[in-house]
Amino acid sequence: MSEKFFENEKTGEGFYYRIVKRRRMKNLNLVIGKDQCVRVTIPASRLRVVTQGKIESILEERFEFIMSAINKYQKLEKKFPDLFNFTDEHYRQYRKQAQELIKSKVDYYCRRQNLQYNRISIRNQKTRWGSCSRDGNLNFSYKLIFLTPEEQDYIVVHELCHLEEQNHSRDFWNLVERILPNYRVAHKSIRDKS
Repeated sequence: MSEKFFENEKTGEGFYYRIVKRRRMKNLNLVIGKDQCVRVTIPASRLRVVTQGKIESILEERFEFIMSAINKYQKLEKKFPDLFNFTDEHYRQYRKQAQELIKSKVDYYCRRQNLQYNRISIRNQKTRWGSCSRDGNLNFSYKLIFLTPEEQDYIVVHELCHLEEQNHSRDFWNLVERILPNYRVAHKSIRDKS
């Protein structure tokens, strides 16, 4: 669906939002993206019940929270502009460099830990640094190249640990810590940039 603009009548401030319907969801959900657009996700089963007026009422109720998140992203964008550039041109410019860097890190940690993966894909993802499928396919955001080497290692190791543990259980985090004893520092610094 196309983006709409929501304006607060009292302040004159506003933001863009888009409505997305999902079959598997049970509750309405708001997500503020790094692109500073609010995604309003509505369960398909409630699409007829949730009117435009209801959506705007929810946006009004959550206005301060939404604007706070948008302001945070605007500050981060000034500090880390490459992390907030989602254009195809930017992706094409850095994809090959990201592919080489990530593949070398994945191969290094796989040799070190005796792990095997199926394939690596480099994508222009807005919300995830990486993922690992049950088939052993690893997906990474090309934006890893704009992180510190310690942060890059953490994300690579995090996804590689999913080859052994497809969850975030205690066993998973113990495995991450065994490979990267100081992973918490990188984890926190990445969260501060996202």
